[in-house]
Amino acid sequence: MKTIPVNLAAHIATKRTTLATALKVTREDGTVYGWTTHDINDPVDNGDGGGEVTYLANPGLKVTAIQIASGAAVGNLELTTLHDGTVFTTGDILGGKWRNAAFSIFRYNYDALADGVEWILAGTLGEFSLRKNTVIIELRDLRQYLQQTVGSASSKTCRARLGDSLCTVSLVGSPGFYTVTGTLDSVTSQQIFRDSTRTEAADFFGEGTFEFTSGANAGQKVRVKEYAADGTFTLWGQMFGTVDGTETYEAVAGCRKRIDEDCIAKFDNVLNFQGEPHRKGIDDLTKSPKADV
Repeated sequence: MKTIPVNLAAHIATKRTTLATALKVTREDGTVYGWTTHDINDPVDNGDGGGEVTYLANPGLKVTAIQIASGAAVGNLELTTLHDGTVFTTGDILGGKWRNAAFSIFRYNYDALADGVEWILAGTLGEFSLRKNTVIIELRDLRQYLQQTVGSASSKTCRARLGDSLCTVSLVGSPGFYTVTGTLDSVTSQQIFRDSTRTEAADFFGEGTFEFTSGANAGQKVRVKEYAADGTFTLWGQMFGTVDGTETYEAVAGCRKRIDEDCIAKFDNVLNFQGEPHRKGIDDLTKSPKADV
């Protein structure tokens, strides 16, 4: 059951309130942002252990009516704020910096900040819609996790992620040599660039990750679509920051989740393969029986 601090509850009961709604967002890189519907900035400690945060009146905050459904159903909620390129930049959004960022929403008395807060909702950021002057962000209730599948289903390809606890392949250190660093020396486009000093075989980094560690795209991590033996990386999407061909990077080998080409030949890790590659397909399971001749 939700509880409201005594002083704040007494203020709400007067029906002549000075309440504001605040939104706190914590990205996975640890960066914290705060916004308020009040017309001035307010320093508030909401009691979540993160200490005092200054909640900004600009670039503005508008939250749709909060609908909290009964049971495990998830209500609809969106955040609309000014798209001025200062906080929600196109490169950061499409580059994944805001992916899975945690949010919390609460109300407080801006004339008595010490009265405490009333918690309303918490969850993670969902889809972003970029418009000419605004950005609209889907706010996903924590109950959405209750609607996700728990456990794994049978599959012919591996269900593990390269380097996780099921896979066990070491991506860094000895004997894991699958994470490398380097410097680009040429660029074909915002999607294709090259490090001619690379010596790995073709497709070594295919379906792996490529992260810029310098330049306009520093911190952006993207998937590799193709890798050629001459050191050419082709990404799944174009970078929004300029790539001038001199950036440093970190690349991690890729796994296409195949038992022969990847788990055996590339990683020598077949005992940890998390798939059923030899199971019969649906056609074999449903075809009509035949009498033995």
